Amino acid sequence: MIRDALPKDAKSIADVHVSSWQHAYANLMPADFLASLTATLPKREAYWAQAIESKDSDVLVSEVDGNVVGWISVGRCRDEDKPAAESGEVMAIYILAEYWGKGIGAKLWESGLNRLFDQGYKNITLWVLSANERAVRFYQGLGGREEPGSRRTLVRGGVSLDEVRYVWGR
Repeated sequence: MIRDALPKDAKSIADVHVSSWQHAYANLMPADFLASLTATLPKREAYWAQAIESKDSDVLVSEVDGNVVGWISVGRCRDEDKPAAESGEVMAIYILAEYWGKGIGAKLWESGLNRLFDQGYKNITLWVLSANERAVRFYQGLGGREEPGSRRTLVRGGVSLDEVRYVWGR
């Protein structure tokens, strides 16, 4: 079941967020950095409770047997080089590792994109770590394409990581 997130979901969203990072980025970021994310759970829970209440973006969750197993956050594109009135963004999508490959991510993705298109956005963007091959395959399978010249670098756990922007249009 996919539904709008409620403030009471903040802890579950934070748990999925950290657990997903720890599994998805195991070969991309230092193990000690990923392990340290568990200590950030209270801060992340507070952030998500506030984000859901403020409605700065739309957060949708996927439940299995009453438990949140994944979520997606979508809203106006934050990139300065994209027209705000036309461009929406998938800010994040995370699924617990034990649910990868079961179609939950694709259903969340479809719900998030439909939400953005219903809000009038014609173009959708998302940033992904270029070395995250599983995620890149997922986005390509959903019709995304890497936008030429759209690379940036970020540092996590003392490691420089390249991100690429993927785009979808209607």
